[in-house]
Amino acid sequence: MQQLKKGMTKWPWIWLAAVVLAAGVYFALQNTMPQYAWMAVAGIVAASLALVLIWHFILRKRLQQSVVEMGLSLNEELSGRLDSLDLPYVIINRQGKLLWQNEAFREALEAYGTEGQRKAGLINEIFPQIEWDTESALYTEPRRVYLGDKIYAVHQRQSLGKTHIAAILLTDETEHIATRKTLEKERGVAGVLYVDNYEDLLKRTESAQHSLLGALIEQQIQKYFQEAGGIVCKTDRDRYYVFLNHESLEKCRSDKFSLLNEVKEIKAGNSRPVTLSLAFGEGGNSYGENLNMAQIGMDLALGRGGDQAVIKTPDNTEYFGGKAQGEAGQARVRARVKAQTLREMMSLHENVYIMGHSQGDNDSFGASVAIYRAAMSLHLHAHIILDTVSFSVRPFWERFQASAEYPRDMFLTGSEALEQFRDNSMIVVVDTNRAAMTECPALLEKTDQIVVFDHHRQMEGGIAAQFNYVEPYASSACEMVTEILQYFGEGIYPRPLEAEAIYSGILVDTNSFNDRTSSRTFEAAAFLKRSGADLVEVKKMLRENFKEYKAKAGSLQAAEITDDGFAFAVCPSEGLDSPTIVGSQVANELLNINGVKASFVFTEVEGYTFISARSIDEVNVQLIMERMGGGGHLGAAGVQRPGSAAEAMREVKETLRAMQEEGAI
Repeated sequence: MQQLKKGMTKWPWIWLAAVVLAAGVYFALQNTMPQYAWMAVAGIVAASLALVLIWHFILRKRLQQSVVEMGLSLNEELSGRLDSLDLPYVIINRQGKLLWQNEAFREALEAYGTEGQRKAGLINEIFPQIEWDTESALYTEPRRVYLGDKIYAVHQRQSLGKTHIAAILLTDETEHIATRKTLEKERGVAGVLYVDNYEDLLKRTESAQHSLLGALIEQQIQKYFQEAGGIVCKTDRDRYYVFLNHESLEKCRSDKFSLLNEVKEIKAGNSRPVTLSLAFGEGGNSYGENLNMAQIGMDLALGRGGDQAVIKTPDNTEYFGGKAQGEAGQARVRARVKAQTLREMMSLHENVYIMGHSQGDNDSFGASVAIYRAAMSLHLHAHIILDTVSFSVRPFWERFQASAEYPRDMFLTGSEALEQFRDNSMIVVVDTNRAAMTECPALLEKTDQIVVFDHHRQMEGGIAAQFNYVEPYASSACEMVTEILQYFGEGIYPRPLEAEAIYSGILVDTNSFNDRTSSRTFEAAAFLKRSGADLVEVKKMLRENFKEYKAKAGSLQAAEITDDGFAFAVCPSEGLDSPTIVGSQVANELLNINGVKASFVFTEVEGYTFISARSIDEVNVQLIMERMGGGGHLGAAGVQRPGSAAEAMREVKETLRAMQEEGAI
C-alpha cells in the first residue's frame, strides 16, 4: 500500500490518464458512448501523457534548478557561506546532474584537468570510482573518491525535502591517509633472540676460540638488524632484545629472515653450525605488550625445535625457517627440573588420568605407562584412557590385563573416564599437544590441571596446559618420560612389563634406533634394560601379521618416486587392524631407497585419508604437513584430511611445488 501511495504521488498525470482510459474502455464495452466522446477520451489521454513527458524530462529539472538558485538567492548569507566554504560542496539531482557547486568544488575540478567532465555535468563521470545510488533519496554511508593525487571522502549526502535533490560534501583526506601510512611504518615492534645451541657450540670448540665465536655471532646479529633499521641490546652471551619498527620488520619478513642462514656460515673452530631463534611481537598497545607477545612467540619457536623466526600479533602467528634437523641437547638439568615440577603437581591431586593421541601407537601407550608408574609411586589413583587398541599395542595391553599386579581400572575408555571424573583430579597428555587428537578431548574441559609431554613441534592453538614439556629433539615421548622417571624420586624403576612397553615406543619411533637418535636415546634404553626389559620379548611382540606384511609389500611395489627425490605410495586399509601404523611403516621403508629425500604415504580410513610423511635430514616434513593443517616432528609428521587418497596426494604435490617455488623447502 505504501508503494502504491508513493507511486500515485510520484506520477499523478499517468494515474489520471489511466483512470480516463479505463473509464473510456468501460463505456465502450457498454456501447453507450458516441464516437465524438471516444475522440475526446483519446485526446485527454494523449494530452496527459504529453504533460507527463514534458514535466519529467524538461520542466521538473528546470524547476529543481530554479528551486536551488532561488533558495540560495533568497538566503544570500547561506549562499555566500557555501560558496566560500573551503570544502568542495555540490548539489545534484536524482540523476546525478550537477545543479550547483561552490568555488572550492570548481577549483578542485579545474586543478586536475576535469573541466571537460565538469561541463558534462554528471557526478558519475567526475567520480567514476563510485557507483552513485541515484535512485536513493538518502545516502549516508561514507565513500572514498579520487581526484588527481587528492583523496576525498564523501562526508554526507542528504536529501533536501521531497524534490530528490541531494547535497554532497567532500573532505580532503590525502594528508590524513599519508600520516596514517607513516604511523603504520613507524609502529613499534619488540623482539627477543636466542642462540639455540650456544652451550653445545662452546663444548665443541677449543677454549681459545670461544671469544672469537661469540664476537662473530654478535657481529652478524648487529649487522643484520642495523641494516634493517633496528636496535639490538645484548642481555647475556646468548640472549638479545631487538627493537625495530613495522617497516624494518617488513624488510626482515621479505627476505624470510636470512639471518637464520647467515649465522650458519660462521666458522671459528666450531664443528656445528650456529642456529638462532627469533620472536617478534607487534600490534600491541605498548612495547611491554609487544614484548610479552614476543616471549610467547619464543616459547613457540623453542617448542617447535628452534632455528626459526616467529612473528606474533594479537590475532595471528607467522613462522619462518625451521628447516634444520636439530640435535638433542646434552644437558639433563631441564629433565630434572621438569620431573620435580611434575612430582609437586601430582602430589596435590588424588586422581591422575593419562591419555595419548587417538589411534594410539606404541609411543603413546608406552609413555602413558611410564606416567602411570610415576603416579603409582605417589600412591595416587591412576588410569590410562584407551578407546582403540591397535594391533601393535594389543600384545602389551593383553599382558597388562592378564597380570594380577594391575587393577582392572588401569585402562578406561573415554566415556568411562568422563563418568567417574572427580574434583581434585589432573590430566596428563602424552605424545600430542593438540586437544582434538587426544583419546578423549571432552575430558580436557573438565579441569585446567593439565600436563603435556610431547616430542612433536608445538603448534598455535595447542592444549592450554598448566605445565608443558615439549622437546622436538627427543626421539619419542617414551624417551622423554624415561628421563622423567629417573629424576622423579629415589628408587623409582618401572616394572619389567612396563619397561618393555616403554622400550617398544622408543624402538618403533626411532625405526629400531636408525632415525632421530641421540646419546640420550640410548641412555634411556639402557635404563629400561636395567629395569628388566626383555628386548627379545619386545621384538617378538612387535612382529607384524601376514596381512600387514603383504599390504606393505604391495604399497612399496606400487610406489612412485619423482626426479626430485619425493616418494609417494598408497597403503590399503581393508582387513588391517591398524592401517595408519602400517602406512607409517611404509613411509619409513621408502627412506631406505637411494635418492629418496622424503616419503608420503596415504591411507584411507572411513572417509578420511591419513598422510604419513617421513624424511632423514634433507627435508623438514613437519613444515609441509603444518601447511596442510597437520604437524609432527622434523623427520616424521602427518595430517588427517577428508576425501580420497588420490585427492590427498594431489594436494601434497601442489603444496610441495608451491613450497619449492617459495624456497621454503
